[in-house]
Amino acid sequence: LAKLGNAFNQMADQLQARLDELESERSRLRDALSRFGEALAATHHPQQLLRVIVETAVEAAGAHSGMIVGADGTVIEVGAPGSGSAQLELTLQASRTNFGTLFLFGRHFDEDASVTAISLVSQSVMALENARLHRIVKDQAHLDGLTGLANRRHSEEALTSELSRSSRFGGPLSVVMTDLDNFKAVNDEHGHPVGDTVLRRFARLLEGSVRDVDVAARWGGEEFLLILPGTDAEGAGRLAERIRARLEETTLLTPEGVPIVAT
Repeated sequence: LAKLGNAFNQMADQLQARLDELESERSRLRDALSRFGEALAATHHPQQLLRVIVETAVEAAGAHSGMIVGADGTVIEVGAPGSGSAQLELTLQASRTNFGTLFLFGRHFDEDASVTAISLVSQSVMALENARLHRIVKDQAHLDGLTGLANRRHSEEALTSELSRSSRFGGPLSVVMTDLDNFKAVNDEHGHPVGDTVLRRFARLLEGSVRDVDVAARWGGEEFLLILPGTDAEGAGRLAERIRARLEETTLLTPEGVPIVAT
């Protein structure tokens, strides 16, 4: 009876130790998921989201290391990817949008670890899709829908910012305004779709003529604006003349094959 009692006591101690381990594991998982949810809600930046996803997945699934290969080829690693005899591969897919693939590496992944990883991926995909939609809405708020250039609101904000910077630190700032000649005649003679094509062609010409620090914007109708930080009036004049000459040398054909030269 004494031996039997000791055996029961040892078994009870082992069960309690196992229960403590399980509770500790649950607590760690709850903390990881809580931090994960907070991180997903705090940012709409895709790269930051991907790092949070792989870091949390490694911790929650008990992996040694992990890696996300983004749809654009971006690779984000945690630990030493490839180590361990077991691997989980999960696709980050939302409807028709593929955000990449999550790889987890470890000694062993039981069913609970796999279910946890799948659950994390489901939440991750929702956050990534929200970030994608947020970026689209943000772009729409700052871009002209027809030409893809900065819209008037964004150009006004950029000009205010550049004027403030120039006032504080000195240095030249130039602005070029331009509008297409007799543009109403193009719309009247060839139709608005052809007119829209001319506007888009001119927008691409502007984009290809300015630096990354410059702002090319559609001010309204056929009027366009260039904001040129660090460029003096002489330099802005040379740029404007190059753009004017390039446009004049460009011939656009209508769907009927009629050539149009815009100036």
